[in-house]
Amino acid sequence: MANKTRSEFNTQDEWLAYVDLHVPAAERAYALAAGRTELLKLFYELRNWQFPSEFLMELDRIHDRGDLKSLADLDLLNERIFRHLTVVLFNHSDASAPAGGPVVVRSARERVLELRDYITNANPYFRLWMDFKSRVTGANVPGWDEYLVKNLGLGNAEEIEFSQAMAELDKLLGFFCDANLTLPKFLFERLWFLHHLRSPERMLQTRSVLTLLTAEIEACTSV
Repeated sequence: MANKTRSEFNTQDEWLAYVDLHVPAAERAYALAAGRTELLKLFYELRNWQFPSEFLMELDRIHDRGDLKSLADLDLLNERIFRHLTVVLFNHSDASAPAGGPVVVRSARERVLELRDYITNANPYFRLWMDFKSRVTGANVPGWDEYLVKNLGLGNAEEIEFSQAMAELDKLLGFFCDANLTLPKFLFERLWFLHHLRSPERMLQTRSVLTLLTAEIEACTSV
């Protein structure tokens, strides 16, 4: 395990470089997962919110055990912490919202379009897909994979994988839009930060979102 922790670094890139240089390859995935836990805990601390004791107890149990299941359990715990934090943020947002005033009721389709517009503006990888999609009417436009290599470089496998996932995200959102389906609760909060993460955390969270949307669609279409 690394001698330093994630909180000792100013940026995620510095932390990743440290892990890559100083942590044995077999322990890197666990070190990165532990670093993500640190960031989640720091989010609570900076806002003077109590970090749930049940998470602390589970974290101590995982760290003390140190067996082959520890990484999987830590990933699951991080997911639980993130879900709890999302609810806390949502509740604080509701509490701070001004009372009274007109209430604008938007359809499910309008909410999907609003979310897609936001992601297009905020997430450069999603925007790359939207830019490609707007060009596919031409006869000589290259394929999506070629477009990614041209814009990101052949050696940027992680960036290419994430961009491909953004194309899948857009297709899923398109289904919700066309069918006027309500998006899963807290989806916006789960999507706004994805492009700031780095692999493997980024793809772990992205696959979780894609799985959530797919399961929601399957549940709706099976009714």
